[in-house]
Amino acid sequence: MHLVFTNKIKVMITKKLMMGLLLVAGNLIGQNGTPVGGKTAHMYYYKNSLYNHLQTGSNQGNASTNVGNWIARFSAAAPIPNTVSLGSMFGFFTQWVTPAQANQFHSELTTTLIAKWTPSWNGAQNINHVGFVPDNFDGYNFDPSVNTNMGMAYETRLLNMIDAWEANAPNSSRKYVVYAGWPQMNNGFGGSGGNPATITPAQLANWRNFGLGSYQTWMELLVAKLKTARPNLDIRLHNISKAVLMTHANTNVGNIPLTTLFEDLAPHGRSTWYCLAAIAEYIELFNEKPSATFTFNPTWNVDPVVTNNYQQIVDYMWTVLKGNTVTSINKNTDDSQFSVFPNPAQNQLYVLTNESDFEIEITNLLGQSVLKIKNNAQLDVSQLTKGSYLLNYKGKKTMTKKIFITE
Repeated sequence: MHLVFTNKIKVMITKKLMMGLLLVAGNLIGQNGTPVGGKTAHMYYYKNSLYNHLQTGSNQGNASTNVGNWIARFSAAAPIPNTVSLGSMFGFFTQWVTPAQANQFHSELTTTLIAKWTPSWNGAQNINHVGFVPDNFDGYNFDPSVNTNMGMAYETRLLNMIDAWEANAPNSSRKYVVYAGWPQMNNGFGGSGGNPATITPAQLANWRNFGLGSYQTWMELLVAKLKTARPNLDIRLHNISKAVLMTHANTNVGNIPLTTLFEDLAPHGRSTWYCLAAIAEYIELFNEKPSATFTFNPTWNVDPVVTNNYQQIVDYMWTVLKGNTVTSINKNTDDSQFSVFPNPAQNQLYVLTNESDFEIEITNLLGQSVLKIKNNAQLDVSQLTKGSYLLNYKGKKTMTKKIFITE
């Protein structure tokens, strides 16, 4: 394959390579999430209001309560703008169908690759990201292989849809994505009248802990089952819920009034919340941070806490989402050789490793060391304050970081 660049792009690439960037398979890859751009994502998402809050007369949805529109904005601001397109179907998983049809729910991002409104596989082979957005109120109550209250099992339904895409519109570089949105707030966590202002701090903490605990575990289990059933496909989890909940818990985003973040207790977000979700989705899509020079339009109605602390929030989300990536000294070492469990942990945390000589340091998310240990795979975490921590592992063959939660 021959790569053809204009002189302008050649100059840009030369400068960025000098700054520690690599050119891999035609894509510029930055260190530690350095924004580069120049990537392509042709997407088709089966989704619901965890991806975009519909603009209707009965709610307060707008162009900025829409992750797709934010992806378009961040992509345009990349040092080399990303090429992005998006077709989608709105509804719950029992309503999703194949072939694809490009319903238009994203005013700033659309697709010319597949037919609008009319189901068809024509052009669908160009889609390199197919996403699924599970509901946040029913599915997690059931094993993914068991029928939910909606009458279908997530594992079976998604595998059938994936198989249809593979049979009718194959693309060897395609990624199948489970987009994990945030959990429902009014499902046992308090509040009344659909008003976020009625949620107490304790109830809010319980909601976040649930989202980072069993709710997150269900999402991971669903993806694990899909990957086991279709091992030759690229199936992955986009940890949106994990990123936004941890950002809310551990940064000054938590100081924003809930009524500014959410319209109700579903909870349907407002512009600020969908912006945060889109930062996480952008990182997951492109494996890099949104541009540090991104400029917010005042009409987008993003809270000043986010606009004034944008880079710190982006950096924090990058740590949450990519801080658990294994960096191997031995190229044959992979993530299957290292894990921590249980997560969340109460008293004991166990490290599964194939090495005998290693060091472990646990830090809080401010980078402060709270525990160090050597050559011991059982850690007593009972004295740690409830919350999120980063486990830093250093062995002779592997160096990695894992985020875990104590409760």
